[in-house]
Amino acid sequence: MNKRMVLGSDEYLSKFKEKINSDKEYAELASSVDDSYTLVLQSEPDKGIQETRVVGFEIKEGKMTDIWTGERETSFILSAPYRVWVDILLGKIGANRAFITRKLSIKGNMPRLLKTAKATDKLVTLLRELPTEFHGEYKSKSFG
Repeated sequence: MNKRMVLGSDEYLSKFKEKINSDKEYAELASSVDDSYTLVLQSEPDKGIQETRVVGFEIKEGKMTDIWTGERETSFILSAPYRVWVDILLGKIGANRAFITRKLSIKGNMPRLLKTAKATDKLVTLLRELPTEFHGEYKSKSFG
């Protein structure tokens, strides 16, 4: 079993970038993407998630060219309580479904984002392959 990495940690982000950039199917699905993304994992103090975590990444022509922690100006901002991100990674709700049902709020061009739905699904599938450690009450749902 691989060592679990804390969701959103520097180590996790580094492995995420490696995983994305080594996947030929993702590269093909995202070949027309030229956008950057901010993901906001909102705190849930009552669930043991004390701090909001902000991470971001940039995709150009199917490759992740940059990944970071903290806020930057990006094409899209996707924001949700920590539990929604956990549910997405556990496969309880698809990322695109979370957008449509407004569990995941989005700032940016929604039609453009939805055009890349298949690439987004593949990205989430790849994330599910990373051994992931959750915080707070979600710790028992860690996997890998």
